[in-house]
Amino acid sequence: MSLARRGVNYDTGTNYLAGGGLSRPVWRHDLVVEEIQAIRHHLRCNAIAIFGTRIDRIEQAAQIALEHGLEVWLQPRLVDGDQPRTLEHLAHAADVAETLRDLSSRVVLNVGCELSIFSTGIVPGASHLERATRLASPRFWPMVPWYNRRLNSFLTEAAAVARSRFTGQLTYSAGLWERVDWKQFDIVGLDYYRLRYNRARYASTLRKFHRHGKPVVITEFGSGSYRGAAHKGPTSHDIIDTSSPTPQLTGTYVRDERVQAGQLDELLGIYEAENVDGAFVFEFIEPYNPHASDPRHDLDMAGYGIVKVLPGDAQHPYRWEPKAAFHTIAARYARDR
Repeated sequence: MSLARRGVNYDTGTNYLAGGGLSRPVWRHDLVVEEIQAIRHHLRCNAIAIFGTRIDRIEQAAQIALEHGLEVWLQPRLVDGDQPRTLEHLAHAADVAETLRDLSSRVVLNVGCELSIFSTGIVPGASHLERATRLASPRFWPMVPWYNRRLNSFLTEAAAVARSRFTGQLTYSAGLWERVDWKQFDIVGLDYYRLRYNRARYASTLRKFHRHGKPVVITEFGSGSYRGAAHKGPTSHDIIDTSSPTPQLTGTYVRDERVQAGQLDELLGIYEAENVDGAFVFEFIEPYNPHASDPRHDLDMAGYGIVKVLPGDAQHPYRWEPKAAFHTIAARYARDR
C-alpha cells in the first residue's frame, strides 16, 4: 500500500547549537523558495514537516509550501525551554497555524518533538544533552514509566493550548522511549528510527500502533552517510566533535551515501507494507553540517541531510547537491503518486 503522505522534514533554524545558536543562521526568502520547489517538484513530496524555533520563519516557509501545493505540518521547537515558555511558544505557533488554514485546510499542528528530552521538567538534567545521556543509561531505565507519566501530563496541557487556538488536526512526535496517551491527538506521530538493538522487531513493534485506531505517521526517520551509520540511526551525528574551535569527526570514517539511501529505501518499504499513513524523512538540508573533501571535516556524512551543502559565492551563501538518498526517495515517491 502506498503512502498517502510522502514527506520530508525542513528545519527553519532550531536553537540546539552551542549557546542557543540556530541550526540555520542564514535565512533568505529566495533560498527557501528554491529548496521548497525542489522538495515539491524533484523530490516528489506531497507533504512537508516544517520545524524550528522562530515562528516567523516557520510561517514564511509554510506559506511558500502551501503555495506549491504541499500539505504542511508545523512544529515549534524551543530546545531546553521550561514548560511555561514552551506552552507560550506553542500558543504562538497554533495562532499561526490557524491563520494558515485560511490559505488551505491541509495544515497539521505538531505540538512538539521528544519533549521528555527537549523540554525541561520531565527528565532531570540541565540540558537536552544531559537528559539524553540519562535516558541512554540503564541506571535510569526503571524511572522511564515515571518520566512518561510526567510527559503525558505535559502533553495534556499542550494539546489543550493547541486546541484552544487551532481547529485542525493535532499530533506529536514521540521518541522510541516515550509512551504517549494518543487519545488526545488525531494522528499517532512517531520519531521511529532503526538501530542495531531494535532492528529485528522494528516492523512488529510498528504494527502495534494501529491499535489506537488512528492514522500512524512516521514523523522522523533517517541515518548518516557513512559505513556503520545504519546501525546508529538517530545517533549518527555522535561522531562529530564539537568541542574544538572547528568541528571535526572523532575518527576515521568512510563516506558512503549508499548506506543512507539503502536505509531510507528499506524503511519506506516497511512503512508501505505495514499500512502506515505517511512518512517524513529526516531531513532535507543541514547547512550547519557542510560537506568537505577532507574526511575529518566532512560533517555532512555524520548528518541526516539528503542533500550535501557546499561552499557558496557572493550571491548564494551555500550551494547544495542531491545525495544518493535524494534520488532514491524521489524514485519511490514518484511511484506512489
